Amino acid sequence: MLNRTPPSSSSTKNTLNAYRKRRQFFRGPFLIYSIAAILLIAGIAIVINATRGGNNPIGALFPTDTLTPTLTLTATNTSIPTPTATITFTPTITLTLTPSAPFSYTIVEGDLLETIAEKFNLGPDGVPLILEYNPIIAESSGQYNVGQTITIPPPGTVLKTPTPLPSGIREIDYVVLPGDTLAGLAVRYNSTEEDIISRNNIENPNVLNAGISLKIRINLVTATATLPPTSTPITPTVAGGQPTQAAATPTVSAPGVCQPSENATFVTELQTLINNARTSGGLSALTVNDRLVAAAKAHAVDMVCNNYFSHLGLSGSTPEARVQAQGYTASVVTENLYALHPAYGINPQTAFNWWMNNDPDSRSNILDPNVTEFGVSYQVSDRSLFGGYFVVVFAKP
Repeated sequence: MLNRTPPSSSSTKNTLNAYRKRRQFFRGPFLIYSIAAILLIAGIAIVINATRGGNNPIGALFPTDTLTPTLTLTATNTSIPTPTATITFTPTITLTLTPSAPFSYTIVEGDLLETIAEKFNLGPDGVPLILEYNPIIAESSGQYNVGQTITIPPPGTVLKTPTPLPSGIREIDYVVLPGDTLAGLAVRYNSTEEDIISRNNIENPNVLNAGISLKIRINLVTATATLPPTSTPITPTVAGGQPTQAAATPTVSAPGVCQPSENATFVTELQTLINNARTSGGLSALTVNDRLVAAAKAHAVDMVCNNYFSHLGLSGSTPEARVQAQGYTASVVTENLYALHPAYGINPQTAFNWWMNNDPDSRSNILDPNVTEFGVSYQVSDRSLFGGYFVVVFAKP
């Protein structure tokens, strides 16, 4: 048997106190750690709850399960710069503008009306056109100055068609053209230098400036076609070679005497204009008759050489008588006349336009359904009063 000394009561008490102290030592930290753990878990729960929902500001701090779109990248061609720069030359285009309306021009040193007309391609009527568009030049006795602004018509402009001068007129207004002289005007208009000087108060007859306006009394001198002793009147020949009666005033061919010329192109163009107007109006085209052509030519020559403008010839002949003199027996005869100096641009279209737009009787003759044939003549002479004459004879057998 083991012999143990039984513990005393004080020893037992000490042992129990030591045990209690150890339990208290371990229980204090345990409680602290447990509380910390509980607080941590509670904090995590609060955070998780706060992050739920889309309107919570805290939720914005945390990522959500939103799907991120997948971007498909498209490759682009990127030019690789070259070490040497490429220079692209842009050509300079110089435009030549053609004015379509009148424009202003300021006269510079050395300018003349002739050079201005040439500069702007105004054609042979350039100077008269400039004068027509700038009446102030005529009002200033043809004077123009450096720095003065004038109006230039566009290229292609034609002169206004002056009204044909009726028979019996005694005075005209004439705008002087480059090259005109008093002597030449006197001869052209069957006047006298003295009368032109007196009527226009010309101080120096040797200076006649282009652009001034003159009043010229015509037919002051009675002009007659004088036949030289050796001249022989021309006997017109009609189709078939049969001679006809001589014209009322014969054409002479002696040098220095009236020698008008005929423009066959003008004749053909006027024939075409007349027939086109008739067919456009539903009428039949007219046929050219050589006897009517001879009658038209005889009267045109008579007016050119004797400086007058009338349906009534100097001998008293009428259109009917002149047609009959050529051997044509007519039931209807009418006649159109047009006279204008070539300086004003006479041509078939000018004559035709005047008849159709300004002369009702001539228009009626062109569109007369009762005529079937016609004859056309154009005679011109720079020594004639009116320069150029168109005569058209309409008839029906």
